[in-house]
Amino acid sequence: MFKHHWMTTILTAGAAGFLALSLVPLASATKQNQQVENVQQALRDKGYNPGPINGVMGPETRQALAQYQKAQDLPVTQRLDAKTMDSLGLPRASSVGATYKTGGHDFATGGTQFGRKIGEDRPLAAFKELGKGTGTGGAKIGQGTAKAVSAAAKAVARAFAA
Repeated sequence: MFKHHWMTTILTAGAAGFLALSLVPLASATKQNQQVENVQQALRDKGYNPGPINGVMGPETRQALAQYQKAQDLPVTQRLDAKTMDSLGLPRASSVGATYKTGGHDFATGGTQFGRKIGEDRPLAAFKELGKGTGTGGAKIGQGTAKAVSAAAKAVARAFAA
């Protein structure tokens, strides 16, 4: 009976960790699309034509980005580099993406330590390690989500101000 309870607990914890890690790429992709939309709107607000504001970095958006970079004496990269994002007054994607990435790493570390402690037949220590990884990783993913929502709110406010 005791072993069955442990297996259920371990499988439940593993499934929860897997689910949390599987949401990281989805949140990152959504954030990237939102960032491109923010850039498209900022370029349009400044008189450039990025094409439809759809979150897709297509040829029209790249051309508008190149025109903006040239006009601002920035390196013409046609990419959402740090200098261009700063010049547009927009948050950089890496700040949010890095938060998600390190949060996922913390989940993985907690899972690895969990496995080691279970292998050593130390279930209480195992769950303590899993809890540390989940707590730290969850906090970082929460911070990343807050940053993404904040960036989206700024874009909406900018759209209504125009």
